[in-house]
Amino acid sequence: MSMDGEAKARQVRAPVDGAGASLLTNRNFILLLVAYGVSAFGDHLSEMALLKMQNALDPGVTDVTRRQAIMLFVFMFPFFVFGPAFGTLADRLPRKWIMVAADAIRAVIIFEMVFILTRIHRWLEPGLPDDAPLSMAVAMLPLALLGIFAAMFSPARLALLPTLIRQDQIVRANASTAGLGMIASIASAVVGGLLVQHFSVTANFRLDALTFVISGMCILLIRPPAIAHGRAGSGHGLSAVMDGFRYVRRHRRVAEIILISAILWAGASIMRSVIPALVKDVFGGSYADIGIYQGLLGGGILLGSIILTLLGSSLRSELAISWSLKLAGVSGLLVAAAVQFRWHQAVAGTGLLLIGVFGAGIQVSVNALLQRITPDYIRGRIFGVHDLCTMSGLLLATGLLGIPNWPSIDRHIAWIAGLTSLALFLAGLWTTLLRLRRGRFGRAITFVRNVNEFYCRLWPRVRREGICTIPAEGPVIVAANHVSTLDPFLLSATSPNRYVSFMIAREFAEIPLFRRLVELVECVPVNRTGIDVASMKAALRHLERGRCLGIFPQGRIQFPGEEVEIREGVALMALRSGALVVPAYIHGVTQRAFGDSKYGDFFSLVAPFLRRHHARVRFGAPVDLSPWKGRERDKEAYREAAELIMTRILALADGGSRSHK
Repeated sequence: MSMDGEAKARQVRAPVDGAGASLLTNRNFILLLVAYGVSAFGDHLSEMALLKMQNALDPGVTDVTRRQAIMLFVFMFPFFVFGPAFGTLADRLPRKWIMVAADAIRAVIIFEMVFILTRIHRWLEPGLPDDAPLSMAVAMLPLALLGIFAAMFSPARLALLPTLIRQDQIVRANASTAGLGMIASIASAVVGGLLVQHFSVTANFRLDALTFVISGMCILLIRPPAIAHGRAGSGHGLSAVMDGFRYVRRHRRVAEIILISAILWAGASIMRSVIPALVKDVFGGSYADIGIYQGLLGGGILLGSIILTLLGSSLRSELAISWSLKLAGVSGLLVAAAVQFRWHQAVAGTGLLLIGVFGAGIQVSVNALLQRITPDYIRGRIFGVHDLCTMSGLLLATGLLGIPNWPSIDRHIAWIAGLTSLALFLAGLWTTLLRLRRGRFGRAITFVRNVNEFYCRLWPRVRREGICTIPAEGPVIVAANHVSTLDPFLLSATSPNRYVSFMIAREFAEIPLFRRLVELVECVPVNRTGIDVASMKAALRHLERGRCLGIFPQGRIQFPGEEVEIREGVALMALRSGALVVPAYIHGVTQRAFGDSKYGDFFSLVAPFLRRHHARVRFGAPVDLSPWKGRERDKEAYREAAELIMTRILALADGGSRSHK
């Protein structure tokens, strides 16, 4: 995102009540979460009722896949037509009131759905008995109307969410929302199937209307932040709508994220459309069974959302998207194989569950990325463009299934599912190749950095406090205090622009499984006893090549309450190489000695990797060593410069510096 966009995003963001708290104590977020969950519960209630009113599972009906696809097509078509316009509306008007209005109108429509359908049916086809199944055209008309107001609701909700929470809560907030939505959808699918099988379809529609009323009441209680005037820019009418497209065109990363989401929606809509035919023709199930299989898909999304909620920001969204696409493709191939070879229904169910898991990984990560990198003044329009593009994928996929009158299409669901899954897998490979091609460190180091960053964010829970002051190029020494064996990993995980090589004890560099990693990141082995001239020369050559070298001036781990003598090697290398020295301070991690037992040293080294921490890293401004210029061979200069470097490191600690000798 451009600096202008970031500045505008900061300008319009105002403090919001509860945003500094955890998600569970954030009143605004909880209200939005409940509103979404309640309305999601109503989604499948009407869908099951409409299938029942068409007698879609009668033995003589051979196009259930087509009917399901058309229903999805009709409901989502307004997102395609009106998405950008409603996105502009979300940037112009209060998002809260847009959502309340959409819920109120949908509640009225759903409450009178049976009456609306009956009147339309009698008007178009007079003379038919009251219990005659609805034609497909009649069943689709109310869905189109509902889709219009759902399209109005969507960009307003997605644009409002990040203004109610902290930036580091975006992934968890989206995952929690998706998770609760899926809990509601699972319940809805099961309840909807049971209601149409044992009661009247009127019960489905009335209960659905109630969910929209409750949702609207929750949104009415939200107190959104104040937004600066003029956030929507100077454009009006069509020009304002086109601002969203122009922004996407200028920001390649945003465009690629939206394309990935479109691929997901196309694939997911096809897999969801084949479920009724899977139940009817492969496993011989009922309406309730359709709800169960759709519930498995929803259960997977729930499970994936729970996993992402637990991971939070530990897993980078780009990685989550890439791997989830590939694994969703593999899971879909499992479903296709189960259909083709008539494997046990548990295999198909497992495949649907896994598709849901990895589908959640994609969609939650897409929403979180867009919310994080787009400024508030245009976020509604970006999600409007997102809705248009994703619905283009969905409409293309469902249109190919539903609009042509494919004869006996239900016989070919194995091929349909297989080709769709292959496309998802190839899309995942494409995202991986893009990411590796753009990586500045090469494939192997990029992979190692990603694994290290994931571990450090997840388990030691490392966070960088402030900005990273390591320059993007040129020789640099990162000098830090040494509190545990985790320190090199923590520094690497919080340095986004450089990979840091380290002066590492030779005995660690010679560990068989660790040696390859040491060679890959070009660490410099050093003897911890005496003066290692060869290692010093190797480190200087490393800096002369413009690399980044991490050094711990204390020479070894400092245990709590222990005084450690400062070594002068860091100053020697800095003065002789002319490298910039960036101080760093690590805290929130402790390591203790395990005594003189046989395995004491081993346990002392390994224990920090197994314990949970709240690791924090701070980088300071580069240390000014100009007073010692011209004294590159002066041992007294080494001592003085080393003391200054250590002082600058400790000055980054809470409570200021303390003396070391």
